[in-house]
Amino acid sequence: MIQMGAARSTPVIATQAVPMVNAGLPVVRTYREVMAKLFDEPPVSLSLAGFIAARYTFEVLRDAESLTRQAALRAFQRREPTDIGGFRVAFNATRRSGTYVTQSMLTHDGRVIG
Repeated sequence: MIQMGAARSTPVIATQAVPMVNAGLPVVRTYREVMAKLFDEPPVSLSLAGFIAARYTFEVLRDAESLTRQAALRAFQRREPTDIGGFRVAFNATRRSGTYVTQSMLTHDGRVIG
């Protein structure tokens, strides 16, 4: 943050567009199980977002007619609504929003509030 021009006293508010890591959705439970099995780090919203993105990518590519660059691009351009373990991924060019937006604030020493 300091490299981007923020001072140590600059308040930072971050948002996450995925469920909380302790939510009961199937995708979150699977994420926590994978984290516990494969990684020596606690579940956090940033890696949950990456997990959901990877699962979405898998679902889209699984339905592609082949695994070529052009076929992958066509599959992603269709942007069909997809349910990833209870988390719905749907593109809407006129209304960009989500159900799971949460805000947190960082203190000057890096602690997360909220």
